[in-house]
Amino acid sequence: MAATKKTTNAAADMFEFKGFGPDSFKDGYEKFAEGLTAVADFQKESLNALMASAGAFAKGVEKLTAEQTAFSKTAFDDTVANAKAAAASTTVQEAVELNSDFMRSTIEKNLGQINKVADICSETTKGALDPLTVRYSEMVEKIQSYRP
Repeated sequence: MAATKKTTNAAADMFEFKGFGPDSFKDGYEKFAEGLTAVADFQKESLNALMASAGAFAKGVEKLTAEQTAFSKTAFDDTVANAKAAAASTTVQEAVELNSDFMRSTIEKNLGQINKVADICSETTKGALDPLTVRYSEMVEKIQSYRP
């Protein structure tokens, strides 16, 4: 009996052995495309979060600017009114009392304004960081979902 010699295609055997083939290539390509789409979607949402954060920051700065402008105008008007009243006073004692009362009320108003500014800054910081914190949490969840 003669030994039969079977001829095979070495390249085809290698692809079959390694599990390569048109179907596995197609599956791999589809998974790769899905991954790229997921990355693009995540980046798009991250950009939206960044824009929301910037918008919240801009609104906070606008609110702070308006508050400080109104406070400065009122303080200036109060100072002018006090100066006029002190100039119109008939005695030195009356002028000193006007100025003492004015300084006391000015200090109280300034302390109140400091609290308002601190509240606005706190609100602005929270509003600007919230969208970024959400995105960071989602990123951590995605990274952990890929861990073995």
